[in-house]
Amino acid sequence: MAEKKPTPTTRLKPERIESKLKSERVQDQLRRPERLGAQLKSERVQSRLKPERVQNRLRPERIQAQLEELPGWELAGDGRALERTYLFPAIRAAVAFVALVAEIGDAEGYVPDVDLRHLEVTLRVATSTEAGVTELDFDVARRFDMSS
Repeated sequence: MAEKKPTPTTRLKPERIESKLKSERVQDQLRRPERLGAQLKSERVQSRLKPERVQNRLRPERIQAQLEELPGWELAGDGRALERTYLFPAIRAAVAFVALVAEIGDAEGYVPDVDLRHLEVTLRVATSTEAGVTELDFDVARRFDMSS
């Protein structure tokens, strides 16, 4: 049976996501989830305490200017988060992308909202301590896009 070709609107290549997911670091983490959870929790707490991680909520005009530089992302209806929906050719690719998002989130000490429905993954990023969008949210959104 011939493999289905992705639609032109699909930006994410499953083989690229799968190769990153097969990396030694990810595989090592998957083998030791109990240790990983405690380690990541500690790292997240420490990273949030660093002065350089303190963020201030951005003004609406600054948010709009940065959104113009970040195609596909938009301000959520409540104005307190950035959102983007990614379309995938297969559920396996969507799940692999979610795992990659989790890896990036763990590395950054950042937890985005992730919604996986059929072949779509919607990410919502916001700095909860600021009840709005910060520079950190844009940085993390760029990282998610680079991994796609």
